[in-house]
Amino acid sequence: MGIISKGTGNFIGVRGTGILDKVPSPNKEIFYGISKDHTSKGYTTQAAKGLFNYLFKNTNVEDLIAIAQIYNVPSNNVIQKCGFEFQNNIEIENRKYNYYKLRKR
Repeated sequence: MGIISKGTGNFIGVRGTGILDKVPSPNKEIFYGISKDHTSKGYTTQAAKGLFNYLFKNTNVEDLIAIAQIYNVPSNNVIQKCGFEFQNNIEIENRKYNYYKLRKR
């Protein structure tokens, strides 16, 4: 799904969900990305929250995961602002990630 700027109507990023087969179940992941011109404005956090709220309300998803490379501080911040809880560090294809979970309340 695209992230569209309300002010301009321009495409500024993406968000989505899928199965991350590199980790054990539950492995329903949310992911996102935003163009460099639109970082640090809260758009990614808003888009991620909208996505997981939709999934929890309209599907049978009970748990979601998110990963971010350890050095990617902005992405880790978004995940934490969304209420995901840090679980542990994992390695996928020789890259180290922080691994988070969010449970439906």
